[in-house]
Amino acid sequence: MEEQLDDLNKEHGDIYVWRMGTQVMVFLHSYEMCKEAFARQEFTHRPDWLFFNPSNEKVALGVGGSNGPHWHTNRRFTLRQLKNQGMGKSTLVSGIHEQANMLIGKFQEQAGKSAAVPYAIRVAVVNVIWHMVASITYDVDDPKLKEFMQLMDDFGEMTYYSTFLDIFPWLRNIPAFLKNRLFALDQVEITDQKFMNYFYEVIKEHKSSLDPENPRDLIDSYLLDTEGMEQEEVIRSDKDLALLIFDLFFAGSETTYSTLTFAMYYLAAFPEAQRKLQEEIDRALPGDVLPTLEDRASLPYLEAVLHEVLRMTSLVPGGVQHCASRDTHFAGYTIPKGSIINTAAASIHYDSRYWDRPESFFPERWLDEEGKFCAKKEGFLPFGVGKRVCLGESLARMELFILAVAVFKNFTISPPPGTPSTRRSTQPDPADVPRAKEVRILRNLRVRKLKMKIEEACMTIWIMVEDLRMKKIEEP
Repeated sequence: MEEQLDDLNKEHGDIYVWRMGTQVMVFLHSYEMCKEAFARQEFTHRPDWLFFNPSNEKVALGVGGSNGPHWHTNRRFTLRQLKNQGMGKSTLVSGIHEQANMLIGKFQEQAGKSAAVPYAIRVAVVNVIWHMVASITYDVDDPKLKEFMQLMDDFGEMTYYSTFLDIFPWLRNIPAFLKNRLFALDQVEITDQKFMNYFYEVIKEHKSSLDPENPRDLIDSYLLDTEGMEQEEVIRSDKDLALLIFDLFFAGSETTYSTLTFAMYYLAAFPEAQRKLQEEIDRALPGDVLPTLEDRASLPYLEAVLHEVLRMTSLVPGGVQHCASRDTHFAGYTIPKGSIINTAAASIHYDSRYWDRPESFFPERWLDEEGKFCAKKEGFLPFGVGKRVCLGESLARMELFILAVAVFKNFTISPPPGTPSTRRSTQPDPADVPRAKEVRILRNLRVRKLKMKIEEACMTIWIMVEDLRMKKIEEP
């Protein structure tokens, strides 16, 4: 589909309409257009899709799919609570350090073996969110956590197929047995209810131990919140809270986990870049010390690597859909009410107007002449842009920074022995770098959206423990 979008972009320019079923889909291929469009109130709505309203409520709840005053109140509340819980602040660092140490231990168990990327990476990311939301931290082998992870995987796969019902809404009127057979809608409802029951149990426990004078986490703060109760258009209920938590996990964990996984993939493919990163970490953080937020300035190449991975992978290649809440004049066109507005993020991340040799993995593009990190804004939107920009961007950046240091400070990542590789240079040579399509195949296979078999070597990363990398100080 991305190749089709690129062809349409070349033929029709940076804004065009592609009708899919009954939906009018508007695609934006310019960073400037995306920035202008999503700063406008008319384009802040989410579509009335099952994807954004899996519980099929009359009014979408939570924060990811809701609209109007309810969305505005929930977004403001959630952002405030995430900041109160330490997002972007040093107060959360110790909690991420705890997960980083767990991660190091699990990597040590796998060291020297050819196997899939450790499940512990995902646990570390999810645990940070659970701690902020509900003051819960799970052990990596906890069966309840494994059940939760499985629900996330199942739901992600099922909602993928239900997208057809959003594109072709008349399909919702076909007989239930056929709808269930074709789109697994009954399984979506069952899995959604399992999620709700999971969160309801945690909410019930919080209600029974709530101390109004000492709120522990986001759930406590929601239960005590009175701002929303004063507005008729804002719903305060256990279901709204459960869906808000649901949104945080799907938006906040999968992107961070996938980015860390692809960072390992790219640095295994480009050992020179990995060595350069490890040398920088050695200079900035000698011994067994884990980083704090104050160390960011000392690790510009790490920041460059993470930003380059975010650019190249474009984990949400079409952005998260917006919807025109009324007829709107934009970029010389009238956008009809109900039109779906899409950000062609992957296309923009590979657009030569913004990037020199965009298909090359080249972290140095993020450094200035003095080797300092300079966050390029034009043409870079992995977290979206505008009024609906990702709530957890600061949290994701914190986790990526600390967990990446923990991994590459202690381990070297490489392909399994015997895996052929021609990617031995970080020079911007398009013939010698992994293409976006290759890494997206890995991502899609992980969430099981593509039913295909891939050589095991494509799915494994060889973790090597080196004496120098382990930083063990021997007794004299």
